[in-house]
Amino acid sequence: MKKWIQAMGSEPSNMRDLTYEEAVEAASQMAGGESTDAQCAAFLMALCMKGESAEELMAFIDVYRSHSLPYQDVPNSLTASGPQEGRGRFPITLPVSLLLASVGFNQVMQGGAALPSKQGTVMRDILDGFGIAVNLSIKAWHTILAQLHIGYLSTEQICPPIGRLRQVREQLGLRTVIDTLERVLNPVLSTNLIIGVGQKKTLESLIPISIRAGFQQAYIVHGIDGSEDLPIYQNSTIRIVTPWGDESRLVEPQKFGFVSTTLPQIHKEEQIELVERIIMGDEGLEVKRERDHVIFNAGLRLKWFDKVDSYEDGFQLAESLLRRREAQKLLQKWADQSQHLKRQEPPKNDDSWAEIG
Repeated sequence: MKKWIQAMGSEPSNMRDLTYEEAVEAASQMAGGESTDAQCAAFLMALCMKGESAEELMAFIDVYRSHSLPYQDVPNSLTASGPQEGRGRFPITLPVSLLLASVGFNQVMQGGAALPSKQGTVMRDILDGFGIAVNLSIKAWHTILAQLHIGYLSTEQICPPIGRLRQVREQLGLRTVIDTLERVLNPVLSTNLIIGVGQKKTLESLIPISIRAGFQQAYIVHGIDGSEDLPIYQNSTIRIVTPWGDESRLVEPQKFGFVSTTLPQIHKEEQIELVERIIMGDEGLEVKRERDHVIFNAGLRLKWFDKVDSYEDGFQLAESLLRRREAQKLLQKWADQSQHLKRQEPPKNDDSWAEIG
């Protein structure tokens, strides 16, 4: 590990990118526990200061995916990768994912634990607030996905080496290659990705690796607070990446009749309450702003991933599903079934038990 740290962290004039093979060796030493916390921290810091190349990022993705728990492939699914720091505003992507799953479109929500220095609410905590067990075996997780078309993956559980780096990442307090790789780890080989970014540098780094990570269609969204959720109170720029290239598009909500004020900062309990009111069919003025965001984002995703013929059809379908409380029905089934399967799990010291978020 020392030689790779020196290659990147020596005099600026001598700094260089690691080759794919060199980065694989370094990542393998970290993932396999052969390097100390101090060496891991020094390497991550040097890589961060130099800037990760596409080959280095891909090497880390390949190595850490190989250390992940084994899953079945879930093609034709959509992975929604939320911000590592969690959310400080209404979590639009949860009701949106429920709506899409209710029409049979497999939804894989992915996220990690927020570091202590960051203040947002992570999706795992919101799901826990709804009584959903996210600590399940691989078999149980796939059972729920097959029946309900939705599931949540916790990166620190599905890839134990990422979990072992938690203390190092907490002490560094910086975004590193681990932050990027866990968002595109794609352990179930989803075909589609929607991912939020907060900085142009992050966006540019995701373009060359999203397809190489197994996605065939990636929507990189400069959304609310770096999330994958688009606002309706301002225009947004998105980047669409496919094996044939990438293009930028401007999303203009007002063209579709959507207007709103900015979503306020709210705590976890308020986020859960708002989600519950909207999926229960509340159409009051108090929740109109958040409800309109759900309809808009659901309509976009339905059109982007070819589930409807037009954006207007997508918006109309999303509104109809909300009125019929399809998202609420699905959420309740998810909670009931996950708790039922959790009670049936064998003891964790059983060799057949493999944990998944």
